[in-house]
Amino acid sequence: MDRNLDKMRRRPFFLPLLFPVFIFLIVLGAAAWLFDARATTVVFVVRHAETEAGTDPDPPLSVDGRERAARLAKALSQAQPVRGLDAIFASESQRTQQTVDSLSQAFKLPVDVVPSATWGDLPKRIKRQHRGEFVLVAGSSNTLPPVIEALTGQKVTVRDDEYDALFVIFVPQISKTKVVRLRY
Repeated sequence: MDRNLDKMRRRPFFLPLLFPVFIFLIVLGAAAWLFDARATTVVFVVRHAETEAGTDPDPPLSVDGRERAARLAKALSQAQPVRGLDAIFASESQRTQQTVDSLSQAFKLPVDVVPSATWGDLPKRIKRQHRGEFVLVAGSSNTLPPVIEALTGQKVTVRDDEYDALFVIFVPQISKTKVVRLRY
């Protein structure tokens, strides 16, 4: 009989106590994942469409550019999130504003024109004021790479003849930021 008692004493008693701890950690991980997924900011970054040739320092969109802007509006309208875009930002140039004008009308949102003096603050503003929202940013080939780098930490380049690049940036609160480069 002493032998049976001896076997019972050797059994680890702490194993049943660890079960609630494991359940708690799983629930905590699931809650963090849900919070991170709901608080993820999605930023669509596009370059302005093709412009008219000429000597104008701020040329309007060409016919090809207006067609590209319409394709962008169609693409983002069809792939829209459940509630649509929450904010649209564009630089001061008329070509960027014309590129997002049809999207502005489709989503019934005003275009927030960002002056060049405060363009560098735009990534912080998006992270602070638009957490968990869907945001569109339109700029030029030299103004977009710094915005993308500030949001993702990755350096990108946009060629002068590249008008069809669409960057989709996922900025979660907990996990790592991701960027996808598409063409439209």
